[in-house]
Order: sequence, then structure tokens, then C-alpha cells
Amino acid sequence: MSTDLESKLLKAKVELMTRSAFISTIALSLNHVITPETKTADVNGLTVRYNPEFIIKQTVPQFAGLMAHECWHVAFQHLARRGDRDPIIWNCAGDYVINYMLTNAGFEIPTGGLLDHKYDDKWSTDQVYDELIKEKTDFDTNELMLDLREDKDVQDDLSINSPVTNIIVRAKTQAEISGEASRGLIPDEILRRIDKLLNPKLPWQVILNKFLNRKVKENYSWARRNRRYSSSIYMPSLHSEGLGNLTFAIDTSGSIGDSELQEMLTEIQGIQQVFNPETMKIIDCDSTIHSIHDIDQSTDIMSLKFCGGGGTSFKPVLDYVQKNPTQALIYFTDLEGEIDLDDIDSPIIWICTSNHDPSTIGETVYMHDY
Repeated sequence: MSTDLESKLLKAKVELMTRSAFISTIALSLNHVITPETKTADVNGLTVRYNPEFIIKQTVPQFAGLMAHECWHVAFQHLARRGDRDPIIWNCAGDYVINYMLTNAGFEIPTGGLLDHKYDDKWSTDQVYDELIKEKTDFDTNELMLDLREDKDVQDDLSINSPVTNIIVRAKTQAEISGEASRGLIPDEILRRIDKLLNPKLPWQVILNKFLNRKVKENYSWARRNRRYSSSIYMPSLHSEGLGNLTFAIDTSGSIGDSELQEMLTEIQGIQQVFNPETMKIIDCDSTIHSIHDIDQSTDIMSLKFCGGGGTSFKPVLDYVQKNPTQALIYFTDLEGEIDLDDIDSPIIWICTSNHDPSTIGETVYMHDY
């Protein structure tokens, strides 16, 4: 590498350090190599390569924009996320997203870079890709800067253990220290992905069991005297042989498939065996209540029949539970029903089968990872 190119590379890094803590942390974490083995520039997740004939024509600000462009590919983990998509179209989709961000932030984008202000910051790479596929966009590969480079020796996956992920998490930390993260300068899709990795969502069954365990611990019984106190003081003891009354509602409006229904019933059966509630009810409902199954230890939960298939209304079940209090109402539904609901005296946990916004009352847990 010539001294002039080394100097230009260093100046581009310094330029990034003055612009963004997030992207400069990524830049300083990568290897930067100037080599004729690449046509213009490319990145494999850990190493950025620059063609010397290409960058010698770039000013320092242009080189900084080029470096930022490659680093944003790393930040978005475009290689790991591509899957079985068309590699050229996916590369172009990522370029459209990145180049809009760069020009919007005042960077000079790489010479010949793809830019269409139609793809503003409301578009994700996945959405741009789908749009390009729909439009059957035909790119001239001779004119493109195709800069996502496959490398079997680089572990670029979406796990927390990936070295690429570690770089991105470290960059986010630096951005938080500098105050950059709070100013909305990191795309939401990157922040969501990092948060999901650092704070993985527990399976809904685990959350439900934690909820019911809390109910068990709250189940104080005055029937037994707490022996830690003198006979003149009558205090309740924690009586946790099981739960009292549990009510389950299953929304059979047509949005719940057979496999989901079987999954729900299996979990209810497990709750019956583990928590040993005194009484259990399973409500078959959609816009109305079709039947209420009274459950005891002899009931074969898996063989219960359900009808439904209409629209969804939560009020009939909530009205029923308000009149027939329960230690907890566990409602399986896609939440496609009324939004303005009056709270009831019994605690509610909604097991949501869609990506609908959480209910305005009770606690919402999602069955699937969205």
C-alpha cells in the first residue's frame, strides 16, 4: 500500500470519527485492506477491501462516505440476513437504504452508488428488495458496485456469539455513551435486532408459568395458622398446594389454526397437572360464548370439541368473568377485536397468536416471535 493511500485511509477513518460514534466504532473494529482483488470496494463482515485505482480518484470525504457505506452493510448484517434471496437484488436493496441514509446525513456517497429518494428512511432493506422484485428491476451488473462479499471463513450470523454481532453491540454502546443513540441516529431495525439479542423474549409457556407461580404465592390461606407466631396472634400461612379457580378462553373465530389449538390445549393440560387448580373452565368463544367446559382431573382436555368461526368480541367473556370471578383469565386470541375495553376485577393474561398491539388491559404475551 502506498504512503498516499495509507494517509487517505487514515484521514477517512478520522473523518468518520468526527461524524458518528456508532459507525466509526464499526470502522475501527474492521480490517481495511487496499488491494486490486476487488473491482471497487467490498466487505465480508470483518474485512473491507478497496481497489487502489478506485480510491485514488476519491476525495477524503468521498472515501469516508465509501467507508461508511461498507460499515453500514456490516451494521445491517446484510450478508447474514440475505438467506436465499437473489444476491444482486439484495445487494442493490441494501445500497438504496444505505445511500439514502448517507446523503441525508450529509455524506458523499460512493461514485456510481444507487440512490432513489423514493426509498427513504421508512423503507427497510427487506421492503426495498420486495419492491425491486415486484417491479422486476433489471440491473446492469457491469455498472454496479456489488460489495457484499461471501467468505466461508467469516462467521456472520445473527446470533449473539457472532463476531460481527459483537462489533455492532459494541458500537451501540459507544453511541449510547456519546448520546448519539438517543438522537435517533441509529436505524430502528438495528436497535430492535440488538435489543432482541440482548434481551431475548422468553417462550410464552415460560411467561405463563411465571405468571401462575406468582398467583400461587399470592394464595394465602387463613385455614392454617402460621406457627412462627404465638397462639395469640393469628396470621395466615402461605398455602400453595395449588390454585383455586382458573378460566381459559379460546378465541375460535377462525384465526387460530388446528396446530395452535393443539398447542394451547397441551399447555392447559400441563397447567392442570402442575398447578392442580381446584376448578378450571375453558370457554369456547368468538363474538359470543359457544360453550363453557368444566374441567376436572378426569377430563381429557385434548379431546374437547370447539366450534366458532365467526368474528371476535372480548366483551362476552369479560362480562362472564366479571360475574364469575377467577384467580386468572388466560385468553388465547389474535387480539383482533375491540380496543377500548373496561378492566375487570380478575387478572388477565392474553396469549396473542398474531403481532397485534398489546391489549389495553391485562398483560399481553406473544405466542410467536415477530
